[in-house]
Amino acid sequence: MLGSGVLPPGVSTPPKTGVEQASFADLLNRAREGTLGSAQPVTIGDNAGVTLNDEQLARLSLAADQLESSGVRTALINIDGQKLIMDVSQREISGVAPASGPVPGIDGMIDLGDARTPASIALPGAPTPPIGTVQPSGPNLQPPSTIPQNSTLLQLLADL
Repeated sequence: MLGSGVLPPGVSTPPKTGVEQASFADLLNRAREGTLGSAQPVTIGDNAGVTLNDEQLARLSLAADQLESSGVRTALINIDGQKLIMDVSQREISGVAPASGPVPGIDGMIDLGDARTPASIALPGAPTPPIGTVQPSGPNLQPPSTIPQNSTLLQLLADL
């Protein structure tokens, strides 16, 4: 009786929301656009040494859905200047990828871009000027006069 949708008197069905309410065509379009997600959260492992905000975790959740649907088990994810390693099936950030060299055990990669504001991107140790205060100054850079001139090379470049 419960399987047929018939409920006892006084019991009503909860309203359908989200994916349950969407039409098949809408779901298909959202899947094509990459905006259809499982809403399963991504966690950070205890020893990962990573700090992420809620917006980054939401982006990682959508990425995990895409990676999982592609069959990826362990992924390298580039997000906001960080290269992270994620166990896709566990939806857990396990650590930071090494700065150089191969990353063993990775079978997929996704680049989520850099959503930081330009003022928040700075070189290590460099002071960050307030937005709008950086103005170009001085003449344009010219090549040093000590570079030897090669007329054959100059002619080839001019012909191109």
